[in-house]
Amino acid sequence: MRINYQMAIQESVEELRAEEQRLRGQKVAVHLRMLILLKSGQARTMQAVAPLVGYSVTQVVRWWTRYRTAGLSGLERAPHYPGVTPRLTPDARADLHAAMQRGEIATLEQARQYLQQHWGITYQSVNGVWQQFRHERTRKKTGRRHIRSSAERQDAFKKTSLPS
Repeated sequence: MRINYQMAIQESVEELRAEEQRLRGQKVAVHLRMLILLKSGQARTMQAVAPLVGYSVTQVVRWWTRYRTAGLSGLERAPHYPGVTPRLTPDARADLHAAMQRGEIATLEQARQYLQQHWGITYQSVNGVWQQFRHERTRKKTGRRHIRSSAERQDAFKKTSLPS
């Protein structure tokens, strides 16, 4: 079944262009570009539109389905993908970061154990903690020290080194 997109799209090309200008710089502006191409006749099929907007045919078909079911307002709204709720609560995260700042936690395993002991949040391995850190872009910001180094030897070295 071939769809006559020029009849199926309710808005005029001018209205779509004005809406695209309003949404310029946002990801959803490409959705309007798809409608403009179909309404103006520059592209007659989804297969023709996909390379012009730089997305796959499957993605363009999803946009078209959303336009058909929810209209232009539904197409302009960015979809929400909630995903799985993380186990690490905001309070636990703040406490964990404070413990890291105090120097109590230096490894992922220590972070995993800290969360288990203080918050009852259990991760089977350090991978779960690592995923949380990666998601929020947490990195250890302190300097690295060798296990066998002593504070006295470091102070002695600092006193003998030349200032830059």
